[in-house]
Amino acid sequence: MTLGERIQALRRERGMSQEGLAEVLGISRQAVSKWEKGLSCPDTGNLLALAELFGVSADELAGLRQQEAAGESSSAGEPPEASEPASMEDEAASPPKRRFPRWVPVAAVALAALAVVMIPVTVYMAIRRMETGPVEQVPSDTAETEEQPAQGARPGTEATGEFALLWATDGGYEFLKVGEQEECFPFGTTLTRTTRETVRDTDYGRVSIHEVACGALHLTYTHNSGEEPEQETVEAVAAIVAGYETPRCIQVGSNAQDVLSEYENALVYLLKESGNDVLCLHDYRYAYAPADAYGKAILFYIADGHVAGIEVRNADDRGNEAWAVDNETIFPIVDGQPDFSARQEPEGEQTDATQIVYIALQALENDANLSAEEVYRYRQDIYGNLQHMSWREFGRLGEAGKTDETIFALLNWLAGQDTLSEDEIYGLQAGGCLRTDLDGAYAEGYGTSLGRAFVLYPETYVRILADRDFTDEEREMIVTSTAWDAGMFPEECQAAMGDLEHGLMLTDAQSRWQQAMLEKFRELYPDGIG
Repeated sequence: MTLGERIQALRRERGMSQEGLAEVLGISRQAVSKWEKGLSCPDTGNLLALAELFGVSADELAGLRQQEAAGESSSAGEPPEASEPASMEDEAASPPKRRFPRWVPVAAVALAALAVVMIPVTVYMAIRRMETGPVEQVPSDTAETEEQPAQGARPGTEATGEFALLWATDGGYEFLKVGEQEECFPFGTTLTRTTRETVRDTDYGRVSIHEVACGALHLTYTHNSGEEPEQETVEAVAAIVAGYETPRCIQVGSNAQDVLSEYENALVYLLKESGNDVLCLHDYRYAYAPADAYGKAILFYIADGHVAGIEVRNADDRGNEAWAVDNETIFPIVDGQPDFSARQEPEGEQTDATQIVYIALQALENDANLSAEEVYRYRQDIYGNLQHMSWREFGRLGEAGKTDETIFALLNWLAGQDTLSEDEIYGLQAGGCLRTDLDGAYAEGYGTSLGRAFVLYPETYVRILADRDFTDEEREMIVTSTAWDAGMFPEECQAAMGDLEHGLMLTDAQSRWQQAMLEKFRELYPDGIG
């Protein structure tokens, strides 16, 4: 049984709650919880207080008494020594006994006395080892003070505060908390840059924003060259690998339930973050941002029930409002679960086909945290609305003065897809013949997508062309545009033509448009493709 399990068992025997025990000892409930989970150990004073409270000795609470008893039991099981002979004759008949020097009894008495003296020392050293880890990790010339924990010891929240990340090094624990720093980078730690630092100017005079990776630790800090001395402030520190933990011992890989147990109702639940600045793939997030933190927060990114990333942030521009419950994207935690009972759908405008395509394209190109289901849905939004959208309106949805760039962003995306479903091929064909504002350079760009779809799936392409609800005039438009632009891929096009000429099992309608496609290729490329 571990020390934490003994504390829990003795507490329950006396009908005490964790809160009750914490109150008696003058500590937090979280400290008791960590003891019982084996995440930390009580210091010497608390261990002695626990022993007195539970009515046991310190060595018994520390587990030494059981070890001693186990050793005595082992000795009791050894075979007894031979008894003394009953008579002089027996002794004479017995083999001669080994005689020990006279100093042996004296030495035995001395060793027994030394053992009596050493037992309390052994208990004390065992307790110290539980506090600081193996003795060899703590140099003999390093003393532990309230201001500076001994090398090898994990600093407490009185040193780190709540909004920090800690990590172990060969020389002991280091930590970095957000906010103004007493020193410039690396802020009194042994961190070193492992990538080129990104520096951006701001609108605040001589203040610049710096982003840098130090191994697995990602840092954002500001540098104010207008201060004397120059001042740096850590704005965010994040990690997506194990080994970096919060002051409450939560790290990447921890169970999501551990986060809830540790921070409880002080957390809020946030819907999945989108965009190209996402820290890591995740399903949802927890934010720890109590009112007295004034905008500082710890964000736990949760994926598959475990912590996938941790980010500690300095004050957001909106202060506490940044993490306030709105029941749209941020929800309260009640009894260890997110409470969606007051959920409100955000007010939204009616979205037409053009806007749907634009939103889907932005998500596919810029959101690093899309699930496979979301990618599938956004692709459906694009291909399903190509025949209904307005290309000119689509161009106006982008940045002002960049209509062409916005339109060609979609055309290039369509031409770059290497895998297409039958519905997506149909969406392409329909979008190429049913739009009236797709002309000029736009039409040529769209034709590239049709030609690429054909060379990738020639048989499927002809079957869809023949079987779906197009008029013959529309089919002629698709055939012409496809054959003209498929020539941009000469080798692939030659192979696709071979597939059309051999081995197809087609209906009469399909065979008709197969021949129409082949004739158009021969008309456009009489000397062969390429």
